Amino acid sequence: MNIAYLWPVVFKTNLVMKKTLWANFIAAILLLSFSVCKAQDNYQPGYIILADGTREAALITLNDDAPWYNQRYIRYKDSAAFAADPNVKAKKIKVDDMKSFQAGTRIFDKIHYVNLENLQLKSMGTNDHMLERLAIGRINAHRFYQYPQDFVAYYNTPEAEIEQKEAQKKNDLLIGYKILVQKDDETKLHDAFDFDLQKYFKDTPEVLEKFQSGGYGNQPIAAHMSLTQRMVSLAKKSAFKPEEADGIIAALNDYNDKNAGKK
Repeated sequence: MNIAYLWPVVFKTNLVMKKTLWANFIAAILLLSFSVCKAQDNYQPGYIILADGTREAALITLNDDAPWYNQRYIRYKDSAAFAADPNVKAKKIKVDDMKSFQAGTRIFDKIHYVNLENLQLKSMGTNDHMLERLAIGRINAHRFYQYPQDFVAYYNTPEAEIEQKEAQKKNDLLIGYKILVQKDDETKLHDAFDFDLQKYFKDTPEVLEKFQSGGYGNQPIAAHMSLTQRMVSLAKKSAFKPEEADGIIAALNDYNDKNAGKK
């Protein structure tokens, strides 16, 4: 074998590999810089009500890509510290140390809820969650996201298939949220998607009738439906869940507006 002949090939290959690695390194740095800048842009003015009732003005960032994490903790920057130094390091605060917080126009309250459908090890420590407020008044409503599995194991599974499965699981979590509702002095929370809200609206006929007819953008409710009709209705609710959610929230807020100060 002619070693002298192979040397230029080896040298050229090493050079190409080094250039590729350097290019990947530069790309990674640029991506990281972009992510940091984007994260900085995501900080919104708001406040935190601490567990002892103290109100602290803050700039808060929310994780909209994986919103279930907002239910456990948030990252924030103290407003006074940020005014003195915009590069001040963010702090992390957990659900146990808060009562509520507001980021931009969105308000989150600490809600105690045991999700019996999906008990996991992380749920054994606390069943308190910071949930986004959707309605407040005689009927309170909050959005609850399921949590990812504690442990996931794949054996002899191609990487592409794993990525596909994980993406599907994440999408299922994003669209599989609940709207937890309770009225007046109720202590039990109901999922509005599976609960007969007509029971809540019956003391306000105009809201009840509008809800039954689908006037809020929700699926209409027939007085008497066959099994097939109920299955079709449930299928539509599942297929058009965002629209159904918007309709439910609109109905809840309209009810609260019409019953302000009543009980």
